[in-house]
Amino acid sequence: MNNNHRAFILFFVQFLLITGIFNAFSQVPENRNSDRECYMILAGKDATTDGSVLVAHNNDLTGTEISFCEKIPKQKHTYEDSIRFSNGLTIPNASFTCEWMVLRIRNGYKEGDAVAVNEYQVAIAGGVSLISDRNVKARVTDPLVKNGLPGGVRYIALQQTKTARQCVELIGDLYNKYGIAYPSGVGIADPKEIWYLETGGGSTWAAVRVPDSCYWVQANGYRIGNINIDDTANVITSPGLPEFCKKKGLWDPGMGPFNFRKAFGGRVYSSKNPFYNSRREWRGISILSPSLNPDPEGRDFQMFFKPDEKINVEKLFSILRDHYQGTKFDGYPETGKSPGERMIASSKCVHTDVIQLRGELTVEIGAIIWTGLSRPFATPYVPFYFGINKIPEVYSGKREDKRTAFSVFRGLSDLVIGNYNERIDIVLPRWKKFEKINLTLQPSVEDWAIKLYNKDPEDAGKFLTDYTTGLCMNALRQAADMIMTILPPPKQEVKTNIDDKFRGK
Repeated sequence: MNNNHRAFILFFVQFLLITGIFNAFSQVPENRNSDRECYMILAGKDATTDGSVLVAHNNDLTGTEISFCEKIPKQKHTYEDSIRFSNGLTIPNASFTCEWMVLRIRNGYKEGDAVAVNEYQVAIAGGVSLISDRNVKARVTDPLVKNGLPGGVRYIALQQTKTARQCVELIGDLYNKYGIAYPSGVGIADPKEIWYLETGGGSTWAAVRVPDSCYWVQANGYRIGNINIDDTANVITSPGLPEFCKKKGLWDPGMGPFNFRKAFGGRVYSSKNPFYNSRREWRGISILSPSLNPDPEGRDFQMFFKPDEKINVEKLFSILRDHYQGTKFDGYPETGKSPGERMIASSKCVHTDVIQLRGELTVEIGAIIWTGLSRPFATPYVPFYFGINKIPEVYSGKREDKRTAFSVFRGLSDLVIGNYNERIDIVLPRWKKFEKINLTLQPSVEDWAIKLYNKDPEDAGKFLTDYTTGLCMNALRQAADMIMTILPPPKQEVKTNIDDKFRGK
């Protein structure tokens, strides 16, 4: 690429962001009531190549909700401060909340559609809606609390806790006090351990610790199976959970051990697409543990799995981009019609990420949100270090909705979907190369950041901010280049005799 062409591409992407030319790609307004059909993988520290805890998530809504990053400083609060949720519930705020960084949608983290990490390397890996899988009996016997806590409670707890277990316990305490308004599952992690929590109804919930050597794969169905509530090191539940379920007829002790999934879930199995959730779970298992040869028609998979090979960040990128390629369920077959399975890489994804946590490093360098805006197959994963001083403006929520990085990547992904099998080869190899370079440079970047941090943390913050900003602008330049490659050239003006007449010829 010559310098003139490079300069033009830079001008072009700036023009897109200034004028909001991608307005045509994002006309559908945000829908707060849409189903939150997401996907998540949680990988313990002994299951990964470098000993880091890795959690990955695709956040699926309508596909048009503007997504961006935000960094929120430490804050002091008075007794008059309170937190108000969209359903009208108001709760008091803590006297002090810690610094945290969040990838979210415009409606706000209080609705639950976000991922985040705080200054103690406690992370919310994301949530999944369980509303479609909650069985009829559970709905009747443990109804949701209209003015109870929605999924956003997880971020309220994140601002106040220093470990994943503390975060789980605080979420549980708040659920016990105010009730539950929305059934969901959430992953909660720190550099030492991972927990997964599910809500059963308006008063019930359970959380399990993911073994360090294992991973957890999650779609939109209940996944917590047999649990022993006496194993308090690995299980936390709402008070008297088995007794409540026995009393309400949700569990019969004569039929076997207490199983949270069977008590509260299973409704999707009787739907028109009974594999809506389990197929996505099967796909993740078949990629990470192919030796198990899991059944694609299987349901009720075990909770924990050991990977055949240890998991790294790049592997999780590839799973988040998966559309069942190479199987009969392929969502973009080169010939024939798609079978219509919901893919991991859904067209309704609004943000995608992998959070990396490493306790041996200071949080500024050890905690990273590898951030992708819009659909995972057409966006790059950019490392946002916790230590950056500010979010690059184009990736932040400061700009108008049609002038954001999200709009550019959304526009590019719309073009790809228009002819997936031809255009994905223009886009995805470039993003993979972009990510490979960044992953290769990661040790050197972090070594330099550590040296700067040991001398002056402010210098390290400036370095990481400049580095992240440079990657963001690089990604946008490449996106503009690919858009220009895919879009047809403008039509040339056609000269006519009428033109000549008016020119006096």
